[in-house]
This record gives sequence, structure tokens and C-alpha cells, in this order.
Amino acid sequence: MKLPSISTTLFLGAAAAASSSNASSNALALAAASSSEYCPTIYADFVRRQLAHFSPEGIFIAQEGESQKHTPFLSLSEDGKSATVIVGNGDEEGGVYHPMTASTDPSEVHFITHILVKDQDDNFIVNQALDPTAEAPATITFAVPAGVTEMVAYEWCNKHGLWAGPAVQVPTSETETVLQDTKSLATSDECTVSHFPEGAWPSVHADFLRLQAQVFESETPFTEADGVKHTPYITVNEDGTSSILVGEVGVAIHPMNGSPDGNEPPHWITEIYVVDQDGKIVAMKSLDPTGVTEATMDFDTPKSATTLQAYAWCNIHGLYEGPVAEVGATKEAADADETTVTVLGDGSNSGTTAAVSLSVIASAVALTALKM
Repeated sequence: MKLPSISTTLFLGAAAAASSSNASSNALALAAASSSEYCPTIYADFVRRQLAHFSPEGIFIAQEGESQKHTPFLSLSEDGKSATVIVGNGDEEGGVYHPMTASTDPSEVHFITHILVKDQDDNFIVNQALDPTAEAPATITFAVPAGVTEMVAYEWCNKHGLWAGPAVQVPTSETETVLQDTKSLATSDECTVSHFPEGAWPSVHADFLRLQAQVFESETPFTEADGVKHTPYITVNEDGTSSILVGEVGVAIHPMNGSPDGNEPPHWITEIYVVDQDGKIVAMKSLDPTGVTEATMDFDTPKSATTLQAYAWCNIHGLYEGPVAEVGATKEAADADETTVTVLGDGSNSGTTAAVSLSVIASAVALTALKM
């Protein structure tokens, strides 16, 4: 595998490799197995941000003698059926793991947001969003698909950009015997959207506020007055659910333009999330642009909520907050309720609501010279 050339447009790397006449039939079958364009899309956006904010020369690769804190090291299990990625080399003398610092303070939050892995033909094997409340090191374990002969891991640090690790060879004799029905690990034949764990939600919001201040020069989220197309509108339904649409029908709808081959810079709503009257994040969803034309989210309306407000992050234009929607729940119902929120049609974001006051977070935004 070769890393994308730093002297040319990095979006071309995955497309060129995927269309190469030298790609193996197994690798092509693996690429075809994934119907989602999410993984090349998020990677293309990381490359865009890397070039714009961190290095015009491309992806960082730590050299010998330099700190390996950001390096995603990939290792195979003894039987070759699974692999593990760990960010940093804290297991070595003098080494260090990358921190996982969860915080509601935009100036303090610092973590590895995603780990991705590619094979020898630049096909994406796995993508995982991480939780900064988990103890360092940032790590994932996944099943190795048959036909993979080489892998490279990548990680995105919210403050220091995109880093690649060393290539790891996979013995052919081992990959040929990998069980295709391994489901207990992060299955590799469908690299798709990975939702942030609930513990990460406050830190994700804090990081959005950090970027809003640094990149978009605004200490607060944009609003409807700044553009209907980016505004998330909540509709509270009578059946106990609520729905969100970014934009307004008949006025302007935000596009969901992915990058299925990594050849075009993407433009989409990456996350939508909801807060209640107490500033608690009650639901969050990462959006896959595959086959959709609108940014939407459906979720169970918390019985404890009296008001709800949606937020949407556009990868190109920043953070927007929508108008407050009245729910009509009473305080007595709130006190009696033990709320579990489910993002409908997804099921991955459920559990007790994440407690974080957005007003407190917003007040902590500092327009300091932090790296994106």
C-alpha cells in the first residue's frame, strides 16, 4: 500500500487505487461488499481539513526519533484473524500513549475521534468513532477480512490532525482461513458510519464549539438568521417521537454530498444532536450521506423534556442551532421519568441522557490559537 501523495490532490488516492487493474479480485469483492460511502467520505474530509489547517504537505507520519504519541500502531493476533490498533507507544520504554481527555471546556477537550484502517488497495476495512471518557490508549479491535495482505491505520486527533501508522503485512496463509461470519468484532466487510458513544457527546459538542470559534470566528452557534439551509428544525410528533430536518422544504434543504471514491471534497451534515430545557444532550446521531438527499433524525421524545433544541454540524460551514420546540411535558413527569433515548432506525444511541450544560460550555469558549 502507498500513502496518498503529498504533492498531488489527496482525494485522488483512494479512487486511483480502487480502479487499478492490478487490484486483486478479493479486494474488489471486499470493496463491493460495502454499500456505504461513509468511510471514504469522512476520510476525504479529514484530508481536506489536514491540507487546510495542519499541513499542505498532507498526512502526518512520525519519523524515527520523533514522538510516536499520534502514531496508530496496528498489530495482528497470533492466528491472524483479528487486528488491534493502539494510538501511541506507551508500552515501550520512554514511550507515551495519546491522551483521551474528555471535557466540556472547548480549550481542554483533546482526544482521538476516529480510527480508520485501509487495505493494500486503499479499500476501507473499518472505521470507529471513539469515546474520550474511556481510559487511554485509544484502541480498536476488528476482524481481518479474507484477501487482505497489507493494512495501514489512520487516526484523527481533534487538535492535531490526521496521522498514519506503519504498514503491516498480513500472511496470506492466515487471511485465507479467516472466518467470514465473525460478528463479535468490528466486522470489516461493511465499513460504514460509526456513532459516537453517549459518553462522548459532551466532548463532541465542546469540540464543535472550539472549531466554531477558531475556524468560523463565532463564539456561539449560527442560527436561523444566518441561513435556513443549515438550520435544524424539530417537529414534535403526537406518537411520542420527534423528527429533525436540516433546512426547510420549499425554502432550502442542506445537501448530503458524500465522496464515494474519495475523489471529490464532501459536503454534508456530519452530526445532529438534541438538548433539552436543562441543556442536557438527549440524543446524537452521525449521518451517512449514502443514498440520501436530506439530513434527518428521528428519536423518541424524552418524557422529561419540556423543550427541545437541535444542533447540526456542517463539515464546511460549522455549527448551527435550531429554534426551541415546545414539548409540553410537566415537571412532575420529568421527576418521575427514567429516560432512555433511542435514535429511531439506528438503535445505537440509547441509555441515560448525557448531562452537560451547553450554556456552561459556551461560556468557556476561548478564541485562542488552538490548532483545529
